[in-house]
Amino acid sequence: MSQTFQRYDEEFNTLTKQVKSKFEDNGGGGYKDEETGASTETPSNISAGDMLDQCDELLQQMALEARSSETDAGLKRELLVKVRNYKNEIKSLKDENNKRSLMSSATRSGVGGNGSSQRQKLLQQQEMMKNQNNQLDSARRVLQETEQVALEIGEELQSNRATIESAHGRVRQVTTLTGRARRVVASMNQRAVQQKMLLYGLAASVVIVFFIFIKWMR
Repeated sequence: MSQTFQRYDEEFNTLTKQVKSKFEDNGGGGYKDEETGASTETPSNISAGDMLDQCDELLQQMALEARSSETDAGLKRELLVKVRNYKNEIKSLKDENNKRSLMSSATRSGVGGNGSSQRQKLLQQQEMMKNQNNQLDSARRVLQETEQVALEIGEELQSNRATIESAHGRVRQVTTLTGRARRVVASMNQRAVQQKMLLYGLAASVVIVFFIFIKWMR
């Protein structure tokens, strides 16, 4: 895991704890961390919605950082799974924040008015939000499947690239051996020609010596 991704991860966890603290104490106290038992103070001048928007920005940066990890495919897949889980967590927190906002709005507008009508509107709004969330869930599933397919294609392309590079190396080796073979054959042909010329020269010398010997005998 890169230091950049780890820094984004720590910032994200801090923000989500502050959002949960907002839900628990409505900005008036601290959120107790279940892992460390420490109290996390939340800034009262920042709303939960703003914090969730910051979480979305961090998730975008974390996704980019995870996809840029080309050296280790296993680590890349692990980081993308973590980002996907964080997205699901943010979705749940946003749903809770929207629910609390609607309930707070209905409570304020229902003072001195028709409470039954406000509750009906609240139910309708919650149903609309539920339908929208279902559509978002479907879109997220499609995106996750697309990312998974893209990862598999990337790994397959990387494997094919290694195979092609290996084949190129073998072709270069064969080409080198072919060049050497050609040079050996050319050298053999040259030696054969030289040997033939030497034999022809020896034969001619023998014939000349023979004629000279015959003339000398006469």
